[in-house]
Amino acid sequence: MRDRQGWIPLLRKRFLGRSLLPLGPVEDILPMAKGKKGLVFMIEGQGGRGILRLYRDPLVLARTLKVHRLCKGAGVEVPALYRFAVDPFLVVKGVIAFTFEEWLPPWEGDGRAVVDVLKVFHSIKRSRWGDPLWGRGGDWLKVELSKVQSRLERWSRWRERDVGSYLVWVQEMAGKVRGLSVFSLLHGDIALSNIRRRGDGPAFIDLDRARFGHPLMDVAPLLFHFPEVGEGVFEAWGFTRDEGEFFLWLFHLKRLIRALKHLRKGEVQWSSNVELHEKWLKERVKG
Repeated sequence: MRDRQGWIPLLRKRFLGRSLLPLGPVEDILPMAKGKKGLVFMIEGQGGRGILRLYRDPLVLARTLKVHRLCKGAGVEVPALYRFAVDPFLVVKGVIAFTFEEWLPPWEGDGRAVVDVLKVFHSIKRSRWGDPLWGRGGDWLKVELSKVQSRLERWSRWRERDVGSYLVWVQEMAGKVRGLSVFSLLHGDIALSNIRRRGDGPAFIDLDRARFGHPLMDVAPLLFHFPEVGEGVFEAWGFTRDEGEFFLWLFHLKRLIRALKHLRKGEVQWSSNVELHEKWLKERVKG
């Protein structure tokens, strides 16, 4: 697969001058600074801007389209999504489809409005957990705990830490998490870059990771990015402080491993992130 710059000539040949709703004729296509797998572009038209995504995996595309339909049916604000086929010469390079989203400006309000939108998002329910396209069996909590153990092992190796007490603490806290009879649709990647503005309120973008699961898996990162919301948000969702603490800890451990991966690649700017999350994890276990 070409990198973003390598795709630009092909995309310009395919789209320049073509009229795309609601932008009108396309004037330019530019690689975005961020985007999973380097397949996200900004598209400039006479009537505005939009986000162009290239898909190689038909399941990812199908999941995204289904999540957009679920959100629209529940009244959740998400970008308008347009889908169109690609030319055969692009298919042989591994791309099976494009989607085009309206561009939304960043959200600059507080987290309380985001909480309201997330509650509507979570009102979409299903009795099975996992991917919106496929049901999964087994115990979701055991799956999460296996991920925790793997992350703790990496933390131990990479930073020469004794993580035994952390594993004991996590297992103890997991015992306080109540089982769910139904699961909520999760955004799966709550981050400031994925919270945009549509009209006067917030809207979510980048729904490629959406799945069904425990709602606190979304609430924990929301609290991290908008601390003014306060940890009382866990009780407002119908859960205990202990359950909220457990999911906050999972979130910080995941972010720590992500930061360590970047640091190990020599990206020294991630050192502050490593220190932030390590400090948080240590303080909570000691407390």
